[in-house]
Amino acid sequence: MPKYKPKGCKCGRSNAVTVLAANGGCDGAPPVPEPCFDVCTTPICGTPQYLTLLAPVVYDEIGINLCRQITLAADFATTYPNVESATAEAVSVTFSAAPGEAPAITPINGRPNCYSVTLRNLTANFAVKLYDCARRLITVLPVSAAYLPASGTPDYAYYDEDTNPSSVELELYAPYGVSYSAADAAAPVINYVGFAAGASSPAQGLNMIIIPKVLSFDPASGEVSMGLSLYLKSIYYSQYLIPHNGRAVVPKGSLIPQEDSVCMEFVSGGLLDREIKPLELGPPRHDENLKNECEPSGSCCCPPARTVPPADGTAVTPPASTDKDGEHEVEIEMEEQSLPASSDSPDSLLNTLARLGSL
Repeated sequence: MPKYKPKGCKCGRSNAVTVLAANGGCDGAPPVPEPCFDVCTTPICGTPQYLTLLAPVVYDEIGINLCRQITLAADFATTYPNVESATAEAVSVTFSAAPGEAPAITPINGRPNCYSVTLRNLTANFAVKLYDCARRLITVLPVSAAYLPASGTPDYAYYDEDTNPSSVELELYAPYGVSYSAADAAAPVINYVGFAAGASSPAQGLNMIIIPKVLSFDPASGEVSMGLSLYLKSIYYSQYLIPHNGRAVVPKGSLIPQEDSVCMEFVSGGLLDREIKPLELGPPRHDENLKNECEPSGSCCCPPARTVPPADGTAVTPPASTDKDGEHEVEIEMEEQSLPASSDSPDSLLNTLARLGSL
C-alpha cells in the first residue's frame, strides 16, 4: 500500500504568522524566534514524526493444548446426510462459579510479581460449520463442551490424564496485578478475548484466547476430536512513542457517473480525510507547549510605514528597508533642504521651488 503524503496544508502556521515571526508585530514589537501559536484555536495539519500510542502490551504468556471427543448432534447421519467435513470457530468461554470449580488466581508467596493460576471446568462454545463434498456450507451448529472437567460432573466422562485433565496450574508474570469483578478485590477474574459481542477486546490483567481445530470427524456418528490451544496472557495498556511510515491510503470503490453533477463528482472522487496531526508530547517538537493561550496582539494587518516630516524642517531618516530576498539592507537617506521662512518674498519662494524641481 502506498505511503500517504499530504498534498498541502491549508491550516496551521499561516503566512501571517510567518510574517509576524520575521518582522515583528504591528505594535513595534521585535521579531521572535517562534511565534505564539495556539492549537486550541488553530489545529496543526500534517503528519507528525512520532505517534504516542496507548497499546495493550503482553507482559507474559503461556499456552497449553487440550483435546476431547464431542458429539455434534443426536441422529447426526439422519439429520445431515450430505455432510462430509467440518470446521470450528471459538465464540466464547465461560467459567464455572461453583465452589471448587472456579478458576483460582493467587499471588505466589515471596514472589509478589507472579501469580499462580489454576484452570478447571471451563466451557468452550463453538460455531461448527458443516460442508458437503463440494465444500458448500450446509449449516452452522452451536456446540458447547467442557474442558478440564471437575470430578462428579457429567463431562468428567471425557477426563484424560494426558489430553484433558481435571485442572492445570500455570505461573504468570503480572507486575501490575490482575483485574477484579468488584471493588473489594475479593474475586480476581480472567477476561476472555473472543468473537462474541462485548467480549472481543483485551483488558488490563489476565486474558484468555482459545483456538480450536477439528482433528477428526466421523459423518456417521457426528463425533469430532476437538483440539484446543489455550493461551493465558498478562496484558497491560502501556504508552509508547512510535515512529511511523506515513498514513495508509484507504482503497476506494468508485461508481461510474451517469450524469454531470456535484454529487456524482464527489462520489467518484477521493475519500475525505482530515489532516490534523496529533500533538507530539516530547522531543523534538514539544507540541504540548502550544496549548498555552496567546496574548492578544491587536490587528493582524500591518499598515505600510509612513514618514511624517517634523515641523522644524530637519531631515528624517526612515529605518533601513530589506529587499524581497531578505539578504541585503539598503539605507535610504534624504538630503537636507532648507525650507523658506514665512517672511520670504514670493519670488524667493518660486526660485526655491524651481531649484527643488531640478534636483
